[in-house]
Amino acid sequence: MMGSQFNIRRWSSKHVAKWLKEEGFSDYVDLLCNKHRLDGVALLTLTEYDLRCPPLELKVLGDIKRLMVSIRKLQKQHKDVLTEMGYTSDDCPGNVACATNSSQGKDCQCNGVEHFGDSGGSIGDTNSEQFQNGKYNKHQTRRLDPEYWKTILSSIYVFIVFGFTSIVMVIVHERVPDMQTYPPLPDIFLDR
Repeated sequence: MMGSQFNIRRWSSKHVAKWLKEEGFSDYVDLLCNKHRLDGVALLTLTEYDLRCPPLELKVLGDIKRLMVSIRKLQKQHKDVLTEMGYTSDDCPGNVACATNSSQGKDCQCNGVEHFGDSGGSIGDTNSEQFQNGKYNKHQTRRLDPEYWKTILSSIYVFIVFGFTSIVMVIVHERVPDMQTYPPLPDIFLDR
């Protein structure tokens, strides 16, 4: 493997093509290197979202997963380059550990349906965006988890409905006519 002896920042499309062939992805050399001109830095920042969604739209799941494993190995070998480019361990592209802290947001279905942003996060921003396994994840600093707001809102609704129902039952009970003076109407089905 070409690894560390040659700086990945200096890789051209030809170097990326050679790396892809060495890793067993020669079927994608034309698409990634010739059509989309991926160089070393672009390869290093490639994410699974990039592979699944336009313009690449790889269709074979096994190839997507194996290519991401190889890219993650490359990213581990070149952590210093990622750090110099501004990626930290929290927002590094394609890293499995990055998505464990994320709360799931809106779904992003790649193949022909809606997209909610571009791949990768804005570096150094507290509201960084990530895409992992076709999902859109947005990190935001929040005071309360949304589940707490749902619980509080549903509790308020329960008390309002309980109070309204109690008041209606008291009013109806007070207005019920005397059974001796006004007997109930006969039931057509049950009184036979």
